[in-house]
Amino acid sequence: MSAPDVVALDHDSACLRGNPLGDPHRRRVEVHLPPGYDETRRYPVIYWLTGYGARPTLTGQALAFGDSPGGLIHRAMADGRVPPALLVVPDCTTAYGGSQFINSATSGRYLDHLAEVVAEVDRRLPTRPDATWRAVAGKSSGGYGALVAAMTTDLFGAALAHSPDAGFEYTYLPLLPRTLDAVAAAGGIDALLARRSDGPHDATFMVAMSIIAMGMCYGDKPGLAPAEALPCDPSTGDFRDEVWHRWLTHDPVRMVPAHRDRLAALRLLYVDVGARDDYAMHWGARALHSALDRHGVRHIYREHEGGHHGIETRFADSLAELTQVWRSGTETR
Repeated sequence: MSAPDVVALDHDSACLRGNPLGDPHRRRVEVHLPPGYDETRRYPVIYWLTGYGARPTLTGQALAFGDSPGGLIHRAMADGRVPPALLVVPDCTTAYGGSQFINSATSGRYLDHLAEVVAEVDRRLPTRPDATWRAVAGKSSGGYGALVAAMTTDLFGAALAHSPDAGFEYTYLPLLPRTLDAVAAAGGIDALLARRSDGPHDATFMVAMSIIAMGMCYGDKPGLAPAEALPCDPSTGDFRDEVWHRWLTHDPVRMVPAHRDRLAALRLLYVDVGARDDYAMHWGARALHSALDRHGVRHIYREHEGGHHGIETRFADSLAELTQVWRSGTETR
């Protein structure tokens, strides 16, 4: 089978101009066209949000053998398992590796940037420009972004989250000691950050960078230093309850009650996680599943026997659920 056709849109983001970290405001938006693409038809759109530290693309080889994630989804569309749709990958990366796709006083307005991308795609491509025909999906930090975008905006009618950051006590707190050890071994946070361009990096470095990045994403003011953004002092280990409580306000498990109505209005909410997740995401996902049940939010919850990595074949399984949501999604308007 031929590879999917991929086009790139250049987007000049008003939201990211002058952002606190000085990151670029011109961003590339990757768009995968569905099999048999016909520009005279209008298509639903899947917005795919990549995980922390990943490049904003689905074209790379994620597995040693087999297809790329974009190729797997393209083949599932050709086989009829996943409804034909435009597959859009926005660029929401930062100098720290990721934005969590939220508006942050410290890192920049990436949720607003995502809304800009939606408007740009609707303007330049033959979409069905309504939330009913848009899904937001992703894995890990991308799954987190999908949940938060579905909770806090009216842009999407469906949200699909694979191994999302949730239940921060399970997913972040156990990584703090490993982060402090990595910072100490490097000679401090500044010394660790100076190694960003040296890659490739090992898992120890990436775990430490991810926790530092979370602090910057969940920060509450411009110019916040990375050492100040952590829930503990990186030199002494003294825990900062006020910082940790700020992080917790961004936890999807704790966000459910305030955003119950918007979540309940989704035509599809899908959460998928491995029972052996390397970062205990399964316990966070289980807590999210329980919170959704308690607040009467209809959703699909799935666990599989895998871990956090090498689960790209799961993506088509979740996206197949859009078939019922988009029964006539490619009809000409």
